[in-house]
Amino acid sequence: MMLIEKQQEKQMKLKIKEKIILDKEQQKIIAELNKVIEKLETDNKEMANIEKQHKYMNGELHKEIAKLNKKIEELKKENTIFKEHLQAEMLKPKKS
Repeated sequence: MMLIEKQQEKQMKLKIKEKIILDKEQQKIIAELNKVIEKLETDNKEMANIEKQHKYMNGELHKEIAKLNKKIEELKKENTIFKEHLQAEMLKPKKS
């Protein structure tokens, strides 16, 4: 009977050691996964900030484009006026 109990005790100790080893390995895996999760969360926050900055810059670029398009239209009008004046000057009879 004593021999059986000692074998059971050895098996129990072996199972406990295996369980401890397994628990330590799982803890390492969990710690590594937590690091990955933290990095991904940080990356996600950075990407959200970058996206926000890009949206802002995109809006600013659209404002600048609208301003430049308006300036182009003004220059086209001025150019048309200059052409009309030039044509009028060319059509005037020259004084000799």
